[in-house]
Amino acid sequence: MLTKKLAEEIVYQTMLRLRHNINVISPTGVILASGDRMRVENIHEGALYVAQTKQTLIINEDNIALYPNTKPGINMPILYQDEVVGVIGITGESKDMLDIANLVQLTTEIMTHQALVESKSEWQRKNNDYIFEALVHGSKLDAALNERMQKLPFTLKAPFQVILVSLNESSYAENTMPFFFEDLFYKQPVLAGHSQLQEYYILLSDYQEQRSRSILKALRKKKQKLASLQIGIGPVVQHLSQLPYSYQGAKTALKFATIHNELTFFEDVELFSLFKDHESEEVQAFQQRILQKINAKQLETLQTFFDCNLQLKLCAQQLNIHRHTLTYRLNKIRELTGYDPQYFEDAVILKIACTLRTLSISKELSKKGRPF
Repeated sequence: MLTKKLAEEIVYQTMLRLRHNINVISPTGVILASGDRMRVENIHEGALYVAQTKQTLIINEDNIALYPNTKPGINMPILYQDEVVGVIGITGESKDMLDIANLVQLTTEIMTHQALVESKSEWQRKNNDYIFEALVHGSKLDAALNERMQKLPFTLKAPFQVILVSLNESSYAENTMPFFFEDLFYKQPVLAGHSQLQEYYILLSDYQEQRSRSILKALRKKKQKLASLQIGIGPVVQHLSQLPYSYQGAKTALKFATIHNELTFFEDVELFSLFKDHESEEVQAFQQRILQKINAKQLETLQTFFDCNLQLKLCAQQLNIHRHTLTYRLNKIRELTGYDPQYFEDAVILKIACTLRTLSISKELSKKGRPF
């Protein structure tokens, strides 16, 4: 809608260039702003006609009696998306203003369009920020939040991924980030905005690996221009309720981004997030992700292999199986988990996952009063 503030700005800017009084009037005929302050908030009958017909109205001595409380002049509609959002009136003899009237109308519509677009964009940014903050902090999906989500230009659809970007840079670089995001995510199912001081968020909806690679490529290119740009990438999750996990993962990755000096994935620094309560969501998700596909016998083999300090011969003896059978089991574990127990770095991850699982089972059994 055409606000009083915008109407006053239009009057001020237009009258700087014209020697005529300008009125900006609402579609209901109320004068919002005028060079003649005594006319503000009065009803302009001529403007009502213009708003209803979308046609320019010239008021002169011949028809002024038809429009009470008006003065001679030209009144033109202010259109936005083919809707009348206001009326602009130029007071004076029409023969003196015919040449400039269309230019005044065009200028007014440009100013109105720009202001309304900026206002809509600002509201959308604030709505995006509200939705993101609510989702990543585990707020309930109540009617108010759902209503806001329905106003997004796309539907939030699983899978999801959170990416966080920090920028310890000049104010100029900070000001360019929103425009960078707008260009990068144009017509894509992505929420992006400014979440905290010098920190920006990206929420990928309907996650697709190819799209993600394209976005990460653009972020790498941006990082080449802005040395202080750091990027933390959270894990992909399958439900809105899991967004806090992806968000915390991105936060963890961002903490270690300065060490890697590169785009940092949560999975690459996941171990660092485990040095806390083993009942946390991150810990549980880690051990479940690593071990969910292997069975009890494979878990026993894996644990025995670690107990034997990765020695194949000793482990085979402990399990009373042939060495080739042990190798087969270890290869199967590698296929199912993606981690090779015979490779040191993978073995560390598997060992921690097994330990966390043991702690979790022990905790559950102790709650039930059963010996472990």
